[in-house]
Amino acid sequence: MMGRASSKTGVGLGEVSPSRHSVACVRFLGDGEAGLVSLGSLSGLGYHAVHAETRKLETPSREVSQEIRAARTHDSSSIFPNGARLPETQPPWDSLHSLQLPDSGLYSKPTMLMTSQLRNPQEKHRGKLDSEKAQAKIQLMRTLLRNRRTSLQELRSHEVFLTKLNWELIKSIQDMEESSAQKVRAMLQQQDSLATVIDILEYLNKKKLQKLRCELKEWEEKEESKMKHLAQQVEQLNAKIENTYKEVNFLSTYMDHEYPIKSVQIANLTRQLQQIKDSQQDELDELNEMRRMVLEYLSNQIQKKKKKLLKALVVKSQQPHQEALLKKTRDSQYMLKCTDKFREFIHQFEEEIPILKAQVEQLQVQVQEPREIIFADVLLRRPKCTPDMDVILNIPVEELLPF
Repeated sequence: MMGRASSKTGVGLGEVSPSRHSVACVRFLGDGEAGLVSLGSLSGLGYHAVHAETRKLETPSREVSQEIRAARTHDSSSIFPNGARLPETQPPWDSLHSLQLPDSGLYSKPTMLMTSQLRNPQEKHRGKLDSEKAQAKIQLMRTLLRNRRTSLQELRSHEVFLTKLNWELIKSIQDMEESSAQKVRAMLQQQDSLATVIDILEYLNKKKLQKLRCELKEWEEKEESKMKHLAQQVEQLNAKIENTYKEVNFLSTYMDHEYPIKSVQIANLTRQLQQIKDSQQDELDELNEMRRMVLEYLSNQIQKKKKKLLKALVVKSQQPHQEALLKKTRDSQYMLKCTDKFREFIHQFEEEIPILKAQVEQLQVQVQEPREIIFADVLLRRPKCTPDMDVILNIPVEELLPF
């Protein structure tokens, strides 16, 4: 957004740079109370500016009103079609200083009037009128300058406010665009992920359906084979049942007619068999005894042959090492004898050890220091009483008188 002022008329104008979103377009016209803001909206097709103006304050001078009208016409002609920006002009402060006064001149005319007053009283009166007009013009110009300064300040404040507002709007629009773009991206990503998930699920479902169909076919085939097998078993069982029926019928007839005769024959045969067993039992015992004796004889013969073979093998194996074995046997016998002697010596020494210990203790008790032997009457040393020693108390006992 840029704020500009006309270099000749000092009329304020505020513009907003075009963008892809609708932005406010502001224009300030007039001075003082005559200042008015006109707003327009900008879209992608261009600016559609709406310009509104208020009536001007009446000025006492026609020249000033003509200048203001010329400035308005200059301002209105400076706006390009389709809401384009104005070309860059001088700064607003320079435009106030570059204001052109009327052709009559404000600073050269009073000096000429002062010279004419001395010459002619009529000219003096005219000079007064001209000076009053000049003062009125000066006051009017001062008021115009003040109004334009105030309008410039208002224009600057409006410019700052509108720039802030436009920047805030742009930021909010950009944030909305970014948030909406992020949301759209997230939604697209979700859609892509959901689409992939749906595709995967469809693929898995198809695979599962194919697998289940194959399993169903296999199960149906297995069930059919089982049914066929069961049907075959049923047929076999029916055949067996028929055979059992036939056997039962045969057995029933057999039990009724032939079984008693056969049972009697079986009893007779068993009795005869028992008699034969009893008669042959003695022969069986003799045969068992003969078998046992023959087996013992054969086992003894086998053991003898084994011993002979083992002796022959031992002799053959010991022939090259016979001398070494004899030497080792002799050494072992000598070592046994030596060990026996050493055991006897050890036993004797073990018996002598306690006797020697007692003798050593007695000698240790008997041995005294030479100092104690020499100064025995002085030192009066007595042997120490150990806990193991027996203590004898010589307490005198009173003898009882016979009477």
